[in-house]
Amino acid sequence: MKLYLIRHGETIWNEKGLWQGVTDVPLNERGREQARKLANSLKRVDAIYSSPLKRSLETAEEIARRFEKEIIVEEDLRECEISLWNGLTVEEAIREYPVEFKKWSSDPNFGMEGLESMRNVQNRVVKAIMKIVSQEKLNGSENVVIVSHSLSLRAFICWILGLPLYLHRNFKLDNASLSVVEIESKPRLVLLNDTCHLKES
Repeated sequence: MKLYLIRHGETIWNEKGLWQGVTDVPLNERGREQARKLANSLKRVDAIYSSPLKRSLETAEEIARRFEKEIIVEEDLRECEISLWNGLTVEEAIREYPVEFKKWSSDPNFGMEGLESMRNVQNRVVKAIMKIVSQEKLNGSENVVIVSHSLSLRAFICWILGLPLYLHRNFKLDNASLSVVEIESKPRLVLLNDTCHLKES
């Protein structure tokens, strides 16, 4: 089985460099075009799972339309809850919440009201995706799409690679990027942050 890990397309908040968290921001026009290009690049899809947030659902809808599949919404694929600094740039968040930002960035176990710990994000996303794997193995699926968010997918990839969770900051996932995980005796990452499908033909 292959898991196609997809970060949602661009939103106006992504365009402006603002933290979104679980704020339900839809795709902008560029994001919708990215989603269409991504959908057209896929060869076969047996099942589609998505975060409940609009930007993920709208990305998943382009794939579902092409392959005539239903989208299964999985609540635990949502993004990290960071309402403490939603709508701020990274620079603004550091300036206005220096102590909280430093603790959250350096300690995966640190969380507080309005700020979900990255450990909690990783735990719920890993549990959700491995539940999906178990279910889709029973269904005989070979190609499973999972549309989610940057922090959530980076936390999962750290788990796949056995990396300390704070190292999620050492790689990036672009909007509408594709990463692929093969599920054999154990999961292994075979592709990271591919955006070739977004290039102009």
